[in-house]
Amino acid sequence: MLAHSASALALAGGLLLPAPARAEVKEYQIRRMLMLKTDCTVTGLDTARIADDPRLRERFRATCENVSHYPDGVEIVCPDTEDERDCTLLTAKREFPHLRLLAR
Repeated sequence: MLAHSASALALAGGLLLPAPARAEVKEYQIRRMLMLKTDCTVTGLDTARIADDPRLRERFRATCENVSHYPDGVEIVCPDTEDERDCTLLTAKREFPHLRLLAR
């Protein structure tokens, strides 16, 4: 009887332990990166985790208020979910030189 209660107590104690913490890139880190490195004024941010590709663990897609340079938004990939400094901008800034002709 004592053995059953000890194993039940150990099982219950194991269930009460918190799960190991998993580091992840936070939304504010991506917003800060976009503010510092792009002309995108972020109006929305979506997150997608990619499980099938170990190199691209987390992908963000930001929609911009000013669509002149990023009409389709900005895409960011973070291969290391523990460090936001490894995140890369996939979307290049677009230029529309023909619009300058309209200003003349």
